Amino acid sequence: MMSHAQLVTLERSLRGDRVLSIYLHGAADDPAARLVWRTELDRSLRDIRRSLIGSTHEERELFERSVESLGEMLAPYAAGLSCPGWAAFITGETVHDAVRLPLSMPTMAIWSTGMCVAPYVRALRVTRSVILAVVDSRVAHIYRYQQGELEALSTIHAHASIGAAAHMGDAPIAGFHPGVRGETVREAVQRAHATGTERMLREAELIVARHASVDAGILVGGNPRIAGRFHRALIAAVSDRVLRLDSLQADATHAELIAAASEGASALGDAADVRRIGEILALDENRGLVTLGADATRRGLARLMVRDLYFTPRYLDEHLTEAETAVRQALDQGAMVEQVAGHAAATLDAHGGIAARLRYRSPFEGVNGGFPSPNAVARTGSG
Repeated sequence: MMSHAQLVTLERSLRGDRVLSIYLHGAADDPAARLVWRTELDRSLRDIRRSLIGSTHEERELFERSVESLGEMLAPYAAGLSCPGWAAFITGETVHDAVRLPLSMPTMAIWSTGMCVAPYVRALRVTRSVILAVVDSRVAHIYRYQQGELEALSTIHAHASIGAAAHMGDAPIAGFHPGVRGETVREAVQRAHATGTERMLREAELIVARHASVDAGILVGGNPRIAGRFHRALIAAVSDRVLRLDSLQADATHAELIAAASEGASALGDAADVRRIGEILALDENRGLVTLGADATRRGLARLMVRDLYFTPRYLDEHLTEAETAVRQALDQGAMVEQVAGHAAATLDAHGGIAARLRYRSPFEGVNGGFPSPNAVARTGSG
């Protein structure tokens, strides 16, 4: 799937073209529901055809050619989509992008000038990598998790060094280490292993710090005692975005690692949403540093003041055209755009479902929204 930069590049390249944007809700637990997206998609395309009555012959022909191209792309999925979501952007015979998505999407078809990017913003969240560290007293495994894939980055072993120095010229006493007065072999081995573990964790910390993304975060699992130590060390030295995975054991299988990483990455994302929306509410709109709600955010976008834009799934579902315009304006001014989820979304919905953090303070007097007229939109609400 596309990265943020690739999405921005494609959206700008198609800004003046009529584009058929498609989002599909994919695999379902109930086999009987796996083809519901097809019925909903057909209904959406039919609604768009009705909206184009009275349009030029050229536009209707372009739409039909786009639908034919879509049909060719969907032919392999006659038995259902094998992925949570799917998206495509088509102009006539040209498919600019068609991709399986690792998260579900509401089924919708949009025929508009320029591609419909707002729903895709949610998918961008999973393009960010998280670092997963699985540690015990003897070995640390460092992975990168991204878009459902787990990449091994490094394995560090705790090598214990136990010397055998001379014992003052005397023969060693049975059961004692021959270089330390009064220290048993067992104690010496334990001390050496503890030193090796400490050295291993310091090296693992450096590797995690080198690979970790501040935004995406770090996950830690493994032996409870060692993982706890490593978790605390990372928070102190690397990032406060570290999540301890209590259920992830040091001997976890590859499938268990992926499942834990997926769940942990989602939890990190939700926590980041809560923190960001909490910061916006704490800044207080009256101080001119943030906007809350559609009207104020529209004014901030019109003045090119927005640094970060946030909206909720509910706002997207109920105000697709407005959300799309806001996202395009935000991308044009280099803003970060996020669709928040979970508790953060519920909190933001209580304040209008959309908000922004501003680059600088402004009272917004006399600002008009400047939104373009709506495009033809047809959608249904799966996912």
